[in-house]
Amino acid sequence: MKSSRSLFEKGHGGAPLPYRLRPSSIDDMVGQEALFGKEGVLRGFLDRGTWPSMVLFGPPGTGKSGFVRLLPALLPDHSFSTLNATTAGVSELRKELSRGEERKIAGGRHVVVVDEIHTWSKSQQEVLLDGVESGQIILLGLSNATPYAALIPPLASRLLLFPFQPLDESSLAIILDRGIACLSREGRMALEVDREARSLLVRFAGGDGRRLLSTLEGAVLAAGEAKGGDTVRVGSREVLSILQSAGQYYGDKDTHYDIISAFIKSVRNYEPDAALHWLARMIEGGEDPLYIARRLVILASEDVGLADPQALTQAVSCYTAVSQVGLPEGRIPLALTTLYLALSPKSVSAYRGIDRALADVRAGFAPPVPVHLRDRTTKRGLALTTSEEALSYDYPPDMPDGISFQEYLPGGEPGRYYVPEERGRERELRERLEAVRRIRKERNS
Repeated sequence: MKSSRSLFEKGHGGAPLPYRLRPSSIDDMVGQEALFGKEGVLRGFLDRGTWPSMVLFGPPGTGKSGFVRLLPALLPDHSFSTLNATTAGVSELRKELSRGEERKIAGGRHVVVVDEIHTWSKSQQEVLLDGVESGQIILLGLSNATPYAALIPPLASRLLLFPFQPLDESSLAIILDRGIACLSREGRMALEVDREARSLLVRFAGGDGRRLLSTLEGAVLAAGEAKGGDTVRVGSREVLSILQSAGQYYGDKDTHYDIISAFIKSVRNYEPDAALHWLARMIEGGEDPLYIARRLVILASEDVGLADPQALTQAVSCYTAVSQVGLPEGRIPLALTTLYLALSPKSVSAYRGIDRALADVRAGFAPPVPVHLRDRTTKRGLALTTSEEALSYDYPPDMPDGISFQEYLPGGEPGRYYVPEERGRERELRERLEAVRRIRKERNS
């Protein structure tokens, strides 16, 4: 009979399972089909042996770091350096630019990998502008946060941005099978994970492959050595014992995402008692109270919106209060704000309006800024070639009814994005907007 052994015996040096299962080739990448599939854009770059400057961003455990570790082998004619944006300064950046220039003169390319690029200051980013544009270096930024707001526009315009999505259940199932096979092989044992345990592992992973593998490894350790045979069996009890200790379990088999979803949907549908129940479940289960407060801020903006603009102020005040007092006292402002939002009128006009505008922009609608709306510096540059009338800006407070009749969105039609609803305070906003549109229509008729 074979004997099982500790998962941490010599042979893998105590490295965690996610580290041991890093991909060894691009074909090992799981998920992100748009990037790594047969027609994937990043695979296409590699097939052509080219690599432009870019930022890869998305939640943890979705494959960014594992993919970047493959690049030196996939691009053998490129040299690589890695910086962490939280510790690297301007002097380190200038050194990499010099290395890139030397490499370029020698006929090669130099890739500078910058982890947590969204934390860099404006001055640090500005150092890179000429080097990126001239091809002195290839910048490869990594970020767990959406980088759009963090990158200065001149640098963002020189970079391609590729999002990594949370892994779906089928991708997580593949990773889980690889983890089970690896642990079985390393421990020289048969390892069985029952159906319920698999479901818990995948659901609690939240799209994070690293979290999935860490929880699996902990559950196998919790199951102990094989007894009376060569099989170690992992069931829901072992998985839940790890999830409880990690603060991810709320007292039953509902997941983190199920409960926050139930909470939000209860508030959205004017269900104060249900909302308080799900809030209590999260608090009792060890959820981060600031996570709940952040979701209330989002909910106030997305679901209550202009039907009660005060809701956002209430939610932001709740976040501030909870951050200052913590739990258990923080449960009170959380409950207060939950009830306020649950009983508030609801409007999604702002949420839908910005999504309509984003859809237009992404589809290519990007008219130039009208001359009369441009910055004063730009107007001074146009003064010799553009008439004074075209440059003149009508200041609305000086206009009759406080309304200018100049064009503000070339090619845009009234009501294209914002469609007010007849709920709560937004009725007043709708009436005001209709009055303004009547005045404009009468003026233009």
